[in-house]
Order: sequence, then structure tokens, then C-alpha cells
Amino acid sequence: MTGLLVAALVVLAAEPTVPVQADVVFASMAAGAIEPSLQKMHDALAAKVKYATMKRVDGKKLELVKDKPQTVSLPNQKVAEVTLQGVSQNVATLKVKLPPTEATYTLAKDKALYLQGGAHDTGEVWLMLSQPK
Repeated sequence: MTGLLVAALVVLAAEPTVPVQADVVFASMAAGAIEPSLQKMHDALAAKVKYATMKRVDGKKLELVKDKPQTVSLPNQKVAEVTLQGVSQNVATLKVKLPPTEATYTLAKDKALYLQGGAHDTGEVWLMLSQPK
């Protein structure tokens, strides 16, 4: 019995964990400021929409383990669910459920995912997933 328990712990220890920074960002066309830490996101989204205000409203570090979803609450009452599906050559495959959509993405080091989370107040809320600095 002890050998079986040790074997189970070794298998659990072999599961890769992937740290992911999950930031909730408020974006609006209304006059304001772009937080310096969000300039890269602003530039990436500029081809689709030109926000005049972008600010980080919340953030947390997730330690993702394969097939174990973690949630991130958005200020517009939506909840995003992020699940690690696997890691290959230092690139994580993530399944993200953010109602009304669900999709699979790849997240490489020094890259970020920007997921639109719907309307909020006078603008929109976004979920930004990246590798922690």
C-alpha cells in the first residue's frame, strides 16, 4: 500500500505547473490615460480599436496544473475559467472559457493573450494572460 502511495505521489509530482499572470484590464474610448505597463497591449489592440483609457483593475498569479481549471472574476459579473491542457517546447496550451465563448490558445514565454470580456461601465473589460515577470 505504501509503495502505491509513493508511486501516486511521484506521478503527481511529475505534472507540470505553469505560472500565468491573469490581469483584468478596463479599457474605454473616453479620454484618460494608458497605464505604462499596458502600452504593449494598447499597441496590439490598436489595429482593431483605439482605446484612450486603459487601466489594470485586478490581477493574480495562477499556478496552472494540467486539467485543473482556475477562475478569474471580472467586474462585469463574468467568470473566466483557465485550464492548462499541456506544455510542449516551453509553450503552454490553455483552454479559456469566457462566456459566451470557449477557445484553446497557446501561450509562449514573453507573449500575452488578450481576451475581450464584455461591456463594463463606460467601456469594456479585458483579460490579459501572460508569463509572470
